[in-house]
Amino acid sequence: MYSFVFQLITSPLGLPISPLYEYLILLVLNEIAFQIAWNASPGGRWGSEIHWAVRIPTFIIIWAITYGVIWTAKWVCANWILVVSCIGALAILGGTIALVVLRRKRV
Repeated sequence: MYSFVFQLITSPLGLPISPLYEYLILLVLNEIAFQIAWNASPGGRWGSEIHWAVRIPTFIIIWAITYGVIWTAKWVCANWILVVSCIGALAILGGTIALVVLRRKRV
């Protein structure tokens, strides 16, 4: 039963990439979640329930982090001029603040 529910949850995740890469990423994420749940489960009478209780939330958390990283990377690639401009502005601002602080320490 838990396996069926897990398959329903993980099948249509909709990562913003091509389906081939999505299935490869999902395969890796599933294996990571499985290993974490396997190591967390003590076995015995409640072993399967503990395994699935750990595996499903772990997969969802790892998937959410992966989705955020992929989405951010695609956004940065699409808006690289804005990103470079912001980094440059922050560098100039940081340099100006550093110069002001150093000048005040000398005085």
